[in-house]
Amino acid sequence: MTVDEIYLKIGQEIVNVIETDNWKNARLEFEIAGEGIVGYTGDYLENDETMDISVENIDDDITDWLNELHEITTEGGNNRWNKSVFSLTPDGKYDMEFIWDQELYDEVQRLSKS
Repeated sequence: MTVDEIYLKIGQEIVNVIETDNWKNARLEFEIAGEGIVGYTGDYLENDETMDISVENIDDDITDWLNELHEITTEGGNNRWNKSVFSLTPDGKYDMEFIWDQELYDEVQRLSKS
């Protein structure tokens, strides 16, 4: 899969789990805590109220997509990230922010040695 195809799938999953047509901005936040380990949470705005996204209803394949995205975007070691935020608006515009969290990395390393 390409990066654009992964973004499209993530965006579609967000739309699939939001149970209203009256939403404004939606976000999924991801953490990659090791090989194949992904955690995520999300929310969206409905009538100026923040609502949680039911992440348990998101396709389980999202973990594979995110691991593939991580592999593609960090290839060669030039772009390190272990957190990301995918933002989406109802008109289909999206943004993906990549974040390096040293504390998360250190904690994962510490736990992997225990």
